Amino acid sequence: MSMPIPRVGYPVRAGCAVELHAKAEIQNPMLGIDARLEFVGTKDGEPTLVMVRVLKGLTNDPTLGGPFGYHIHTNPIPSSGNCTQAFGHHDPLNVTESIVCDPAFPQFCQIGDLSGKHGELNGTSDGKIATFGYSDAYLRFFPQTHSLLGRSIVIHSSNGTRLACGNITSDLDGTADAARNPTFKSSNFTRDYPTSGPLRPLQFVIPFNGATMTDPAIIETLPYPLPVPALSLAEALNVELKTVTRSVKFANTQQDITQPSERKVDGSGPFGQ
Repeated sequence: MSMPIPRVGYPVRAGCAVELHAKAEIQNPMLGIDARLEFVGTKDGEPTLVMVRVLKGLTNDPTLGGPFGYHIHTNPIPSSGNCTQAFGHHDPLNVTESIVCDPAFPQFCQIGDLSGKHGELNGTSDGKIATFGYSDAYLRFFPQTHSLLGRSIVIHSSNGTRLACGNITSDLDGTADAARNPTFKSSNFTRDYPTSGPLRPLQFVIPFNGATMTDPAIIETLPYPLPVPALSLAEALNVELKTVTRSVKFANTQQDITQPSERKVDGSGPFGQ
């Protein structure tokens, strides 16, 4: 049975005509892990609100391997519960894991890297983490290429081991009913999924350090180019995924490369007026 997430301390929006809701139940019965995430979006350009709660299982026992990362992954979890089938992080702009996320520059982070942008989960003596919330200006319900709908959440140990996972469900895409209980049906909104996960990067790059943009001369020496920065919901309520070819200097060499990019789309998108 679904357990509702209390909204104590959760930001409340007044006067919004349309709220978009989704949630995930992340579990591993073998390890006793049980967590909840809830997502609330609007169509006014405000950030998506995220609520996190761990009911049990994320202890500070060193053998469990905290602190714990958690991310939106591209694919839903099959009925077998195999977390590896979630494949890679939700990353429509192909940032890749090679570019280490800096919370001060979320426009250069993988969209699904929630813990990279907002902090990892620290284990506790009783395995519980009280409800907390934050806003994410780059986390979208639409379009399909960017949508959190029809995807999954995976909790990882610090070495990347997948400890627990669960599907994101919503009445918006038929994965939940009107009462927001899971239907165990496929998403009728997100339909295009990768058939394999990305290769693990050979090298991790930290392009930023804190709140100051790195000197471009240093950026030019990095082995990978920076991605095209994402547009926030305030900049573009709806976007279209395109590509752009540009001349970029990285690895000390000027090169022409083609990268995914976002283009602003007029209108308020799907899911009501």
